[in-house]
Amino acid sequence: MHPVDMDKIATWPTRVTAFLTAHSRELRAEREADHKYTLSPSTYRIMNDAPPMPRWDEAKALIENVMADRELVAFHATRLIDFDHIRKDGLMMLDLEQHVARLKGHLQDAGAVDELAEVDAAVTKMLKADSFFNNREGAVWATPHRASLHDGGCDVFYESYGGEAIERIAGYARGKLEQRLKQLGTPAVVIIRYSAYGWCKFTHGRLPQSMIELHLQHEGDWEAMDYGWDIMINRDVPAENIVAVVPLDDPAVAA
Repeated sequence: MHPVDMDKIATWPTRVTAFLTAHSRELRAEREADHKYTLSPSTYRIMNDAPPMPRWDEAKALIENVMADRELVAFHATRLIDFDHIRKDGLMMLDLEQHVARLKGHLQDAGAVDELAEVDAAVTKMLKADSFFNNREGAVWATPHRASLHDGGCDVFYESYGGEAIERIAGYARGKLEQRLKQLGTPAVVIIRYSAYGWCKFTHGRLPQSMIELHLQHEGDWEAMDYGWDIMINRDVPAENIVAVVPLDDPAVAA
């Protein structure tokens, strides 16, 4: 069974699209009423309950049921030296010590003695300034939407080899090391497939809402108000879940 691509409604389960199409008018009316209530003065909201959304809730329950055993396509922004390494070994959760060791190896191979000498001091400064970095970034991060790769949120991952961890280190190093890191590797996107439920806790809450909003937008005369999420996978993504590894300008990841 092919994974569901949030950007391509033709890949969505027909049970979901058929329901959303059949009840489009009710879904729009309920969402508009809810949006109006949300924007109303706080005094009004204190005195009045939010409008019921029975059809919206029914749609969310259906999506949760249908998508329970399905996979989603997701996109991971990075900057790579070796594309085949990801295809062979998959994506691993951030291990800063391993990341830094690999960086030092590349600098050593390049004969970048001055830059190599800057690494440890830069890492120390970075961790002192952001002691929660390892815990916060110790996962595989991705997005379900191609547009999110190009909206500014992921740009940092393309600026230096190794993504945000190395970008932050470079920021504390400045000088030669910062410039060297901007010359290493190629901006790339790793396309993965992952279980809709069980791999990312944010997906559980955001997927149904996003599918309804995006389907309404697809039908026309509607701008999705609330959709998308950051995919945080607290496990390595194995090679069998890697769909493709492509340069940033590949048509497969064009927004």
